[in-house]
Amino acid sequence: MSHYVPTETEMLTLLKQPDLTTWRGMRDRAILELLYSSALRRQEVVNLNVDSVNLSARTVRVIKGKWRKDRFTPMTRKAAEAIRVYLSSVRPLLCRNTMNNALFLAEWGRRLTSGMINETVCHYNAFNPRICVHSIRHATATHMLKRGANILYLQRLLGHNSPATTQIYTRLYPKDLLAVYEKYHPRAKRQTTKRKSRS
Repeated sequence: MSHYVPTETEMLTLLKQPDLTTWRGMRDRAILELLYSSALRRQEVVNLNVDSVNLSARTVRVIKGKWRKDRFTPMTRKAAEAIRVYLSSVRPLLCRNTMNNALFLAEWGRRLTSGMINETVCHYNAFNPRICVHSIRHATATHMLKRGANILYLQRLLGHNSPATTQIYTRLYPKDLLAVYEKYHPRAKRQTTKRKSRS
């Protein structure tokens, strides 16, 4: 994997960058929260429609993901709330055509492009320019794996066809995984007590 993987601290810093007193900041916060929440690809965010998100159930129907497959993914409460704010306060101001069902809109009411999604992330990553859209996707998977997520669950979340594609994340933090292994495997635990010497 060649993309940089942001730390949890860096992701929290990125999510706090948008100015929530502006329409653009509210929209961009919703986009960033959703990217980190659901590990979506750029084009998957672009393809989302208003009815793709179920805020009460906190699910996203990813339309025509890679391999032209649709899938459902969960979203965090933070992402759902950010999208709720955007839908109620921002999207009505941007939408100039009631027939337009795109979830995320640009200033003139058109559907965002994948390039615009890139620009959104680049606009807020001045503290670490290595952070890009795809590295946020990697961050989601890596952070969940480090916290104990099952690799098969991650496969479904990421929309991978094969578990082998998802396995690459297990090689990102070998030291962390070794520490977990030594902590939980009964045959790997270090001896914490000394044996009593025979008298």
